[in-house]
Amino acid sequence: MIEAAVSPTEMLDEPALLAQRHRLGRLRFTAQSEQDFKAYMHRKMRGRVWPVALSSVGFMLLFFWVDYRYLPPELNQITIPLRVAVLLLVAFSLWFANRPSQTRPLLAFNVSTLAYVAVGLAVAAIILLCRTQPLRVPVTHDGLYLVLLAGPFLLGLPARHSILGSWAIVLCYLVGEALIGTPRVTVLSIALYLCSFTGMGSVVAYAYEYMLRRAYLNEQLLQAARLRVERESQGKTRFLATASHDLRQPLHAMSLFIEHLQEKVTEPEARKTIARLAESSQLLQAMLTSLLDISRLTVGMVRPQLRHINLYGWLQRLIGSLESAAGERGIQLQLECPPRSAVYTDPVLLERLVRNYLNNALMHSGASRVLVRVSEREEQARIEVIDNGCGLSRDEQQQIFEEFTQLRNPARTLEKGVGLGLSICRQLQHLLEYPSGVESEPGQGACFWVEVPQGQWQAEASTMPASSGAALKGRVLLVENDLVNREAMEILLEHWGLTVHSHEDGSELLEKGLGDQTVDLLLTDYHLEGPMTGLELVVALREQGLYDGTAVLITADTSNTLEEAARQADVAIIYKPVLPARLRRLVESLLNRVSS
Repeated sequence: MIEAAVSPTEMLDEPALLAQRHRLGRLRFTAQSEQDFKAYMHRKMRGRVWPVALSSVGFMLLFFWVDYRYLPPELNQITIPLRVAVLLLVAFSLWFANRPSQTRPLLAFNVSTLAYVAVGLAVAAIILLCRTQPLRVPVTHDGLYLVLLAGPFLLGLPARHSILGSWAIVLCYLVGEALIGTPRVTVLSIALYLCSFTGMGSVVAYAYEYMLRRAYLNEQLLQAARLRVERESQGKTRFLATASHDLRQPLHAMSLFIEHLQEKVTEPEARKTIARLAESSQLLQAMLTSLLDISRLTVGMVRPQLRHINLYGWLQRLIGSLESAAGERGIQLQLECPPRSAVYTDPVLLERLVRNYLNNALMHSGASRVLVRVSEREEQARIEVIDNGCGLSRDEQQQIFEEFTQLRNPARTLEKGVGLGLSICRQLQHLLEYPSGVESEPGQGACFWVEVPQGQWQAEASTMPASSGAALKGRVLLVENDLVNREAMEILLEHWGLTVHSHEDGSELLEKGLGDQTVDLLLTDYHLEGPMTGLELVVALREQGLYDGTAVLITADTSNTLEEAARQADVAIIYKPVLPARLRRLVESLLNRVSS
């Protein structure tokens, strides 16, 4: 390609573009930017080729008729062929200068300027020729005004080209007036008007290119800013992906070791210390989850995965997971929900939304009673979290949705979180596009509500049974490349009574096979050493006939794509940091399914 591209992505230098602002007055950028701007102007010129062509043909036909109608034959036999020649030159210049990727911008401007000057000189020649003959209506220099006014701007010429071309036309005409014997006073009068007009046109041409350069520079700066924001967003995405995995890894091992200590230690003071350690670990996990959630929502990493869910059982399980925390604060949790109510939503995102509403009511409202109420109307299920606490003023209702805002926690105690819960709720509401709001008055409690599209009620699937507490029996194959996490999992699983065969490398397992081992359950981390992920390892083992039993994927990757891929591969998934109680319930459930 001959034509220069408009600032390729890799060449957009925002500081360098900002420095070009100082060059606007001189109508000259640095070499590379100037080349790009010329290409930009060339594209502008190509964009107006049809208006220029149609107007040129229209005006020429009009003047053909004027010449034929009002000029004597001895004159129109000269003027009409001259106009035809000029029209052909204009047509050639329009074709030549507006060929994409074939004509350099500077050459296109030069050819267009030549056509402009030729038109002006032809008009000047016709005017001078007519002034040498006695005509009923004398021909004056007024026809040049039309050329000088419309020509440069219609063609889209750069300021230097249009200014030089216009002055060349005017000077040639004035010389012609002097040559045909026009009185000096008349020539000076014509020169006064034409030079004044051309001078104003030069100023306008300068201003036009100045504005065009400024518009071009602003476009480039906007593009550079957009690319910078995209790079920063990609950097945040990479950071979140890394943080989500790397920060959850030690938390995962910590929670497993704490669980093992709780079951081994019997001395009261030590158990109290371990309990405090477990609470701190859970607080750290909650803080990390909130920070990662708000960041992932901000950069658009979360995509809703919609399906039908039954509300009554779903809310019962959600409230049940918070009853212990409510009991410690002396708060009564209640549920009012139609038994066959269902919604069509992303259950994970909706749970996060309602759970944050409930956590806010438990930790910050000072209530003694919290009610979750569901009402149905106009194909919408309205979920309300109502407390009888201290309530909120109008100003406070606006503040609580801001990040890191806690109205009644001036000491910033960690037991009350980090102030991201309701901010996450707002992000989730925008993502799901659900109507929501808060209704409250000081001293009269608060009602946080969200309206969710109704869904189809379906028979409840069997839920995971609670752990019996008895020793588990079975053989578990564990694939985990991280030494600390592998040791923690081994210790905990063996403490539960299971026989554990652990491996660090999934590729080695594929090469050597399981041997004489009989495996009841496969537990694998998602991120393994080498090119193969844990999910790919499970699929490969099944394809080679080495293992066709139940598999569980343990991961810190919370993306929706991974969850969908695991579902299609019929692999259960559990997220780090894994709560030992939840892991035990899952393992016990899967082992019972295998033995039955």
